[in-house]
Amino acid sequence: GRPNIYIKSLKGERDRVISHRGINITPKWLPDGSLLAATLSFEGDEEIYLLKASGKVVKRLTNNWGIDVSPSFSPGGKKMAFVSKRSGTPQIYVKDLETGDVRRLTYDGPYNTQPDWSPDGEYLLFVSNRDDNFEIYRVNRDGTSLINLTNNPANDRDADWSPAGDKIVFVSDREGGGKAGIYMMSSDGSEVERLLSRSWDCSFPRWSPDGAWIAFTSSKDGTMDIYVMNAVGDDIRKVTDRVGDNTTPYWVGNDRLMFSGEIGDNTWDLFIINVDGSGLVQLTSTPYSERYPVWRP
Repeated sequence: GRPNIYIKSLKGERDRVISHRGINITPKWLPDGSLLAATLSFEGDEEIYLLKASGKVVKRLTNNWGIDVSPSFSPGGKKMAFVSKRSGTPQIYVKDLETGDVRRLTYDGPYNTQPDWSPDGEYLLFVSNRDDNFEIYRVNRDGTSLINLTNNPANDRDADWSPAGDKIVFVSDREGGGKAGIYMMSSDGSEVERLLSRSWDCSFPRWSPDGAWIAFTSSKDGTMDIYVMNAVGDDIRKVTDRVGDNTTPYWVGNDRLMFSGEIGDNTWDLFIINVDGSGLVQLTSTPYSERYPVWRP
């Protein structure tokens, strides 16, 4: 069936579904949690809309023949970065939600994705394969001062700003063998250090809101599981220990994590768990796959 967006209350309230005709993908809450944006195609093209939690459309944010996806809001919620194929290849754009002006930030490469605002709203990170491998770039919010932060022959991806904005954690296969370790660098690309080697086979590193911990997925033990470590790569703790793969951790405050867990036959449900591994709760249980959770307080 077509993908839909569901809103699950952690307080036991009834689930709500956003199910317009066509696709319903890439949901993202506004910083204040009042509304969310998502890509819908009920009017023909894949466009980004602003929605109430009920699913009611508040406003159409993009209007172009090319698919528009992956909305990312500035900390104040006044600007939205997104990925669009309106030029023929996926490029990064920024829309001013107050004036309606749209600025194109990237012009090179066949694939640019994962736009992510810095905590102060001055910069955007994104991933691009413009040099034949995936690198992490930083650009000013007005499109100036583009910097290749990683500048390595390997593939670098899954970047995440520290809450203070001074560090960036990411994964890289620069050790070879097709497996990725976790690395950290300063916000200008300097002071690169490896936190975990390729033997951990990592993905999706994500800072806790207080900056004390980094959650990540690792298949070190043969299946994908969620782990946490402190900000210098020590005190590594395995969080999940259930049968099947577990991936895409998302912080719920500083003490809990939501994630997608495999339940067999290549289907997935959503779970929540305390960082110490206790209190596992299955949030969804359907014949379909639920992936990529996002949370609002």
